[in-house]
Amino acid sequence: MHYTIIANPVAGTLNADQKRSVLAPAAALLKADIRGLDTTTAHEFACCAQEAAEHCDVLTVAGGDGTLSEIINCVDTAVKTIAYLPLGSGNAMRYALKYQGGLCDIAARIRDGRVSIYDLIQCDNQKRAFMASIGIDGQVIRLRDQFRKQGISGFKSYFKAIPQAYFGGYLPPDARMAIDGHETGMKKVLSLIVTKQPYFGFGMQVAPRAQFDDHKLHIVCIHSGNLQSLIGWATSFTIGNRTGRHSSGRKLRVQLKQSSILQIDGDAGWFGDTFAFEVLPGALRIKC
Repeated sequence: MHYTIIANPVAGTLNADQKRSVLAPAAALLKADIRGLDTTTAHEFACCAQEAAEHCDVLTVAGGDGTLSEIINCVDTAVKTIAYLPLGSGNAMRYALKYQGGLCDIAARIRDGRVSIYDLIQCDNQKRAFMASIGIDGQVIRLRDQFRKQGISGFKSYFKAIPQAYFGGYLPPDARMAIDGHETGMKKVLSLIVTKQPYFGFGMQVAPRAQFDDHKLHIVCIHSGNLQSLIGWATSFTIGNRTGRHSSGRKLRVQLKQSSILQIDGDAGWFGDTFAFEVLPGALRIKC
């Protein structure tokens, strides 16, 4: 198979030259060229990825969850096979794909692995995703981005953002949720997670029951409360989150009493008081 690595110049903490250097052994193992590190805008990066996809069998994405999200929204991943080399900060997909070792170990697994057919999520008919959430998570992401601009990166930016978001005036909204047409009310929603795989960044297993290939959305509603939030946060790093209401279905519609921000694949999305999600069966071909 012919591999091409598409690398995001702004993902993670390394500069473009450093990324080219750390990717070189993996690229040699896959006999792949490295593209994308000379792009300067998101549009240029997307165009580079689309052009690269036309000339390879497997488009190998090097970056974080946000980079992978960009690729699944600019390349038809139901037709084009992709692969993933984690080179970001949180790297939820590293844990979802159960990767072990360094980039060369992962590249060898990609080379010798098989193509899996996974599902994705359609968010408001605007963007495809593998994980999304409504509520405090979006506020955490916005604060994280502010800390990153101040030079604070990695888990430290999240560690500072989480308490500031939680104690900084966030008002958990009441909501109504309809899963496949069946409605229910929810009080003081801290976070409503919609995902196809169990993890958020840094190995936080927030939806332990989620599966990539069962043709369902996995939904976790966590209500406001200091003790419940603390327990859920702590267990997500060990046995997996056990708090909140866990549900599944093919379609989800959420109506909030007040506007909230949507988090998509580790980045801030858009504000709204109504959100719609639908599973996209078999929308992702990934060699892993």
